[in-house]
Amino acid sequence: MIALLLASLLAGDVVLRSEAAILGPSVELAEIAELRGFDAETERRLSSLVLGATPAPGATRAFRRDELAALLKGAGFDARLTGAVACRAVPHVETVTSAAIEEAARRTLLSLFAGRDVEITLVRPAPELRVVAAETRRDVVADLARREPLPGAWSVPVDVLVDGSRASSTWLAFDVAVHEVQPVAARDLRRGELLQEGAWRLQRVRLEPGTGRTVALDQLAGAVAARDIPAGARIAQHDVRRDPLVRAGDMVELEVVRGPLRARTRAVARGQGAFGDRVEVQTGEGQRRLVGTVVERGLIRVELAAARKDAR
Repeated sequence: MIALLLASLLAGDVVLRSEAAILGPSVELAEIAELRGFDAETERRLSSLVLGATPAPGATRAFRRDELAALLKGAGFDARLTGAVACRAVPHVETVTSAAIEEAARRTLLSLFAGRDVEITLVRPAPELRVVAAETRRDVVADLARREPLPGAWSVPVDVLVDGSRASSTWLAFDVAVHEVQPVAARDLRRGELLQEGAWRLQRVRLEPGTGRTVALDQLAGAVAARDIPAGARIAQHDVRRDPLVRAGDMVELEVVRGPLRARTRAVARGQGAFGDRVEVQTGEGQRRLVGTVVERGLIRVELAAARKDAR
């Protein structure tokens, strides 16, 4: 009997409030009740005791005194429950603006397309989101993981994190235009036409989804149009082909150039090449091998360094 009386005198009081506004994703005891008469360590543990999830914006949650008494006893706390019969808990709500949501999505897209010439257009206005106010911090984040930076339509997920937990999410639609300086037809080009100097020019163009890979500039000279290409159209890899002008085993004309001097002879090509490609040739009875550049069908040019005059 004396032991019970001493325990009653030593126990602290948990005074339940009738109403409470909650911060953060979970309801803690100190938010709905006042703690009295506990030692510092016990009060610290009781204060942070999680009672459940915070109700969503617009909702309420009731915490009854008898239910809390049973919960505290089960958790090993010796306390007297007084105050209101029940506490009506409501979330403290704040609004995440549409500007903040759009900025998070746009920032993530710009990071993904870093270093490229892009125009990012929001297709539909971003919504405002009502979330539980944070106890320590609130973050608005967008994560595109390892998406490949391709032009076209994008759906960007945006999460609102309250004290590290996801409180709300939405998706934003964007149109991403990617521009690059690429070769375009300087005039109408016909299928089978050899692309010589003046057939194309460099121009800033918008890349469209599914239009094919860009053709490398060193692959354009001497290439042949694989289809009719209208003036101003971007030239992609599939628009051209590089037909070999020399094949292995062909007897070719070999032009040797040294300064102003030029000489021609016959040789055998030891490889295949289109315009501008480097191909090895064999002259005479296999006594000498040279590497030259394919200039036209059946003609390979070798340029030798000019002889230096002896210093006087």
